[in-house]
Amino acid sequence: MRSSSRWIPALALGLCAGMLGTGQAPAASGTPVPSSLAPSATPTPAQPSHPSVSPTSSGGPSLGEEEKYWTANRMDNAVPLDSPPGRAPAASAPRIGTRSRPPAGTPRPEHFGGHPMVGTFFFDGKPLGGKSTYCTGSVVHTAAHDIVLTAGHCGRGLQRATHRIFVPQYRDGLAAANQPRGVFAVSQMYIDPRYAANTKKPTSDLDLAFAQVDPNSRGKVEDVTGALTFTPTTKYTHKVTVIGYPSSERVNSKHQAIRCPVTTSRLPGYRQVRMTCTGFYGGVSGGPWIEDYNRSTGTGKVVGNTGGYNGGGNDANDDWVTYAPIYGKDAKDLFNDAAAHRTVGARPPYHPSTDSPVLPGAAGTWQHARLLASGDFRHTGHSGTIVVWTDGETTMYADTGATRHGTERTLVAATP
Repeated sequence: MRSSSRWIPALALGLCAGMLGTGQAPAASGTPVPSSLAPSATPTPAQPSHPSVSPTSSGGPSLGEEEKYWTANRMDNAVPLDSPPGRAPAASAPRIGTRSRPPAGTPRPEHFGGHPMVGTFFFDGKPLGGKSTYCTGSVVHTAAHDIVLTAGHCGRGLQRATHRIFVPQYRDGLAAANQPRGVFAVSQMYIDPRYAANTKKPTSDLDLAFAQVDPNSRGKVEDVTGALTFTPTTKYTHKVTVIGYPSSERVNSKHQAIRCPVTTSRLPGYRQVRMTCTGFYGGVSGGPWIEDYNRSTGTGKVVGNTGGYNGGGNDANDDWVTYAPIYGKDAKDLFNDAAAHRTVGARPPYHPSTDSPVLPGAAGTWQHARLLASGDFRHTGHSGTIVVWTDGETTMYADTGATRHGTERTLVAATP
């Protein structure tokens, strides 16, 4: 029995963290995509635009210069920002080739024609030895109609770049001037000053950024593409569709968009969520996690973006495990700055999650635990805890992802 034995120290091999909510204000209202922009299986590329020759509002290259610079070949040969120099891209932040097999039943993504409001950022710079790089982004509704959401680590690369564009519903093999909805030059980035790129530290909770883009000959980006609704939340469990533009010569040589409907769960110890779906290779960073997703129009509420811990992927660099920060007060404040075209001011020190390993039940119960071990024993993508008690009974607490621990289940009965 567990009620009479004296305290026996437990050997803790790893425990699951608890939960702490975030989130604040209601989201800004969204703008649906015009019906004429609904995606088709084989969209017809637009004719080259007739861009303004003036520089961007930040004084960078003009749209005409960007269209000349971003040839089809240069974009085709760009590599994901989340590829460390000298290494092939791996999972989420790295993202190619798995190091372990995904659990049975792990969802697989669908390749599809994409949506106008989700696309690809291309930019030059130093992150990968001067190579052109890319990330995923999505247009979010603001009164200014010119804001695109991406990951914070993508935003850092965009900050340093000279040539930088957003390409809605990117099409492989087409030059910038021939993309279906043209391209939009990036003029300003909005990033939380406390964020450090590709970290595993608590400030990885702040891995989001907003790009302000100049209009092209068709108009402002939101008027051309429609938009998602930026939506702060206090929950960690959501039914979402995750979209991104992964790079993989093995399975996605045409750089098509992918989407995967999943249910998220808490990344223990962080203000982040996780999901499991295969095929999320390098390039998906910044992609939207959309709740109430409309498959036809692409509209919905964006509650996260690929990024966060380790740039959005686990320590094993599995292509089937992906993370996203969820949008609490810090994210809402940054969104408000971007929507108002306001300089991002100083922020107070970041207060991370105060979670600590939490065991179910009263403390007295755990005085009778002899050994503990945690791991993904059921191959569900969620860790559970197995306990050997002093009376010989062995039980398991399964973590469902939505709660700290599930119901206790007996594996071996107590010794008579």
